[in-house]
Amino acid sequence: MNKIKAAIIFVGLIALSVNSAFSAGMDSIIKKSSLDKTSTIAVSVKDAKSGKVIYEYNENKLMNPASVQKIFTMKAAYDELKPEYTFDTQFYADKNNNLYIKLSGDPSLTTNNLKNILKDVKELYKKPFNDIVIDASIIDDKQWGIGWMWDDDTNELLPKYSPYTINENKIDITITPGKNGIAEIKNKSNYHMMFVNLLKSGTSNNVVLERMPWQSSDMTYVTGSINSAVSKKLPINSPQSYFTIELRKAISAAGLKYSGQIKTAPVPGNATLITKYSSDSLENLIAETLKNSNNLYSEMIFKVAAAHYSQQQGTTQKAVDMFKKYYNDIKSTTGMVIVDACGISRNDLMSADWATDALNKIYNAPEFDKFAVLLPKPMEGTLRDRLINISLRLRAKTGTASGISSIAGYIDTKNDKKYTFAIFIQNYNQSPESVKKLEDDLINEIYKL
Repeated sequence: MNKIKAAIIFVGLIALSVNSAFSAGMDSIIKKSSLDKTSTIAVSVKDAKSGKVIYEYNENKLMNPASVQKIFTMKAAYDELKPEYTFDTQFYADKNNNLYIKLSGDPSLTTNNLKNILKDVKELYKKPFNDIVIDASIIDDKQWGIGWMWDDDTNELLPKYSPYTINENKIDITITPGKNGIAEIKNKSNYHMMFVNLLKSGTSNNVVLERMPWQSSDMTYVTGSINSAVSKKLPINSPQSYFTIELRKAISAAGLKYSGQIKTAPVPGNATLITKYSSDSLENLIAETLKNSNNLYSEMIFKVAAAHYSQQQGTTQKAVDMFKKYYNDIKSTTGMVIVDACGISRNDLMSADWATDALNKIYNAPEFDKFAVLLPKPMEGTLRDRLINISLRLRAKTGTASGISSIAGYIDTKNDKKYTFAIFIQNYNQSPESVKKLEDDLINEIYKL
């Protein structure tokens, strides 16, 4: 018996020694970084199954999670809607030969999708229509998140989201050097947008797009310099107007005839379903959301999940209610703030301790592996150029905003232990590359365990 006790004590001392060395190594990496002097760094590492704390540093500080938040909002939506869910845009006819289009909140809907399904509508219905009526009641029409920045209005990563979403609510523009030093701006869409062209010829391309909503909501100022042709994706200002323009284009391309107007109204109860267009499965759309950090997808999916959860029109607040119910058993939820799906709002607040608790909850839920593969691994999505040395051992989500960097996820260590980790860094004024390097150094240190 004494030998057994001695062996247990010996193993415990070895484990304590390993953990102490690991903590010292993590502390050293942080302390050697100049970021620790000027910025806020928070780290939490836990055993994925037991929840045992492996390492903590400022773990209770509430910080901006940026796109790491998508892991948790998308998991709540994934469980509410189920992985096989599809966004079904439905087409109905009433007794007066009006065509109703019931929008589904599909973030991936394109003009080509509409054109192809409208061809089917024409073949199936055989009669000309009177009015084309759009039912956009699935989610509300609040198009930007609380605490989003006005100067992101032209950021292609942050288009407005709406039940009227099509082509991710962005248009393609090309800018080319012109004669006499005046650049030429071409809008490839029928969506009208005003440009104030202040570009100058230069030795390099440095094109800046900016809107000043206090002057004109649909006027884009183009400044900087241009040396060769540049293509840009520019968010549109009015999703409903853009959708209507693209719908007319799809109707024309499909050869579908109607004699009335394009209107908005709910689908009447006596209307007959003609056909529907189904998106890719939810799990594939969430994979796009997480791997490539698609903000529009996350907001649309979150709101549609809220509609399913509440059996009412989907709103961000109802989605937040759904989120809080899903994670209500995590003790450190108190004090955190969630106001959007994608985490871009400066109002969002989360601790690294909560993040690893939530990751543990997800890990211990049924069919974890099916959700985990939706997260990027090195050489994929936002991790395509990072942590290549442990590409088969890591699934994680990154987050980046001005002065904010984060990463959280799951790691299988060198000795086949599975840990959850969250690293939040904010209020820095160094290059993003140097901040990402610190994150990678910490993750590589975890891998050695």
